[in-house]
Order: sequence, then structure tokens, then C-alpha cells
Amino acid sequence: MMLTQTLTDQQLKDQAIRQALAGDTTGARQTVSGMVDRRYLREAWQMMLFVESERGNVQAVKDTILSCPDPSLLASHFYLELPQLFIKAGDRSGAIEIAKAMGNAGVLPLIGIAAHLAEDGDFVGVREALSHVDEDLRTMIMRKVSAYQPKIQRLDGVNLVGDQAAEADSLAA
Repeated sequence: MMLTQTLTDQQLKDQAIRQALAGDTTGARQTVSGMVDRRYLREAWQMMLFVESERGNVQAVKDTILSCPDPSLLASHFYLELPQLFIKAGDRSGAIEIAKAMGNAGVLPLIGIAAHLAEDGDFVGVREALSHVDEDLRTMIMRKVSAYQPKIQRLDGVNLVGDQAAEADSLAA
């Protein structure tokens, strides 16, 4: 009879990280499925996410986010900044896809993406990013963005001349 040694959660975490670094994300996810201790689970999932983000593979990042059994294991400053890393690397659609995969945690990153794109003058991108945000919040943000947008590229479709006249009337009152 051969005795098999059960690996500790720390050993499993280390193994999962080695697998992720080697590119075996499927194996890493399978390894963490045998873990119980939340400290080690959190470290393993965050490291898997970090490794995939460093590779710049949007699909792998999304898969890691979506396959995590508990989103709180991913929650961190890095996690919330993840879409910004992709937008700064020039991958607007990837940043939006990642923020969408984050569910409710992705709302703030989507707003950040929209702000970044507005600064760059990419108002089509702003509209795309905000299309995944609650309608009331989107409307409020679009009004603010429209105030900074050049006259030709109004996002909300409101007549600029009428807006200026209404503003003049309200200022005169």
C-alpha cells in the first residue's frame, strides 16, 4: 500500500503559480480548485490574473475573471486598474471587454475608460464604453462629456445653438 501525500494549500498555490507562469492556465485553475484557504486562493487567482494581463491576452484575462468562483478573490487595486492598463496600451475594445467581464466591479473602470477616451477626443469610444453602464448614469456622464466636446461632435444630439441660448437665458436671470 502506497501512501500519497496531500499537498497543503500553500504548496497548491505555488504549483498553480508555476503552472500559470508556464502558460498552463487550465492546469493552474484545476490546481486551485483543490484549495480551501482563502488567503492562498486569493494569492493564486490574483497572480494568474496578473500573469495573463502581462501577456496582454484579453481573452485569457476575461477567461480568468469569468472562471474565478468568487469575484472577491480578485478584488484589489490592480484588478480595478486592469482595464486602464489595456486602454493605455491602445486596446480600447480589450479594455471594455475586460471591464464588462468584471460585472458590477467593472462599472467604475468603464467610467475611467470613458474619461480616458474623452481626454483623447475619442467620443465614439466614450459612447461605446458607456453603453455598458446603467442608463441614468450614462446620461449624466454623457451630458458632462458633451459640455467639453467640440461643437461639431455633439454626443447627445442636442442643438448647440439652442443650448447656448438657454444657458444665456439662465445666466441672465
